[in-house]
Amino acid sequence: MFLLSLILKAATTAIIVVAASLVAERSRPFIAALVLALPVSTGPAYVLLALDHDAAFIADAALSSLAGNVAIVPAALAYAFLARRGAGLAAAYAGMLAAWLAGVLAVRAFDWTILSALVLNLVVFAAAVAVTWSWRRGERPPAMRRRWYDVPLRAAIVVTVVVGVILVSERVGPAATGLAALFPASFSSFILLMHRRLGGPAVAAAFINGMTMIFGFTGYLLVMHLFALRGEVWTGMALGLAIPLAWSALLLMFNRVRAP
Repeated sequence: MFLLSLILKAATTAIIVVAASLVAERSRPFIAALVLALPVSTGPAYVLLALDHDAAFIADAALSSLAGNVAIVPAALAYAFLARRGAGLAAAYAGMLAAWLAGVLAVRAFDWTILSALVLNLVVFAAAVAVTWSWRRGERPPAMRRRWYDVPLRAAIVVTVVVGVILVSERVGPAATGLAALFPASFSSFILLMHRRLGGPAVAAAFINGMTMIFGFTGYLLVMHLFALRGEVWTGMALGLAIPLAWSALLLMFNRVRAP
């Protein structure tokens, strides 16, 4: 029964992420980032965790995720730096993973409060946006023919992440689970599939744009943590999801208004 439950949970999450990535690959970098930055992998992972754990576990995991959210910044910077300089897929992706892991380990070394985690997010994301502002432009991806392994590869990446998070949650505390849930599965699938087809600079533009959108994810984690402290996990998840959606909609409106 545990194995069947695990398969069903992973399959459900894979469908959500694959659908989002299909939309993302047909859009220009800004729109692709808008979709990829939504909690399409972390959100379902937390839903599955909430089915197996109590509110206290979710609250602690969400606080850990709130602090660890900034690890996406060194990951994006590393990938963009390498991809814009012509690095191959293996080197650029390995650099992204190494930078993300280094960011996670750095965050793991400290004990975080709500206030300190929020300040960390504000400072890190603001600095990243300022540093990478000139990297954000990119052309709309050309029409491309789908290959047979595209969807299976996306699904395999997401299933691996979800299964890993669930198994980790059974063996370690909420802090490690919260960090594991943040693995950038949607960006990973986009990079692995699109780096050679669109070119590193185009994919890097989507990733860099995504950092602005991911800041809205901070609100999702904060609301989920606060409501979980009150024992209202599902309410927190529902209300928290509205924040990154509203943030992305606001950025989309702003982008359209200032576009020529």
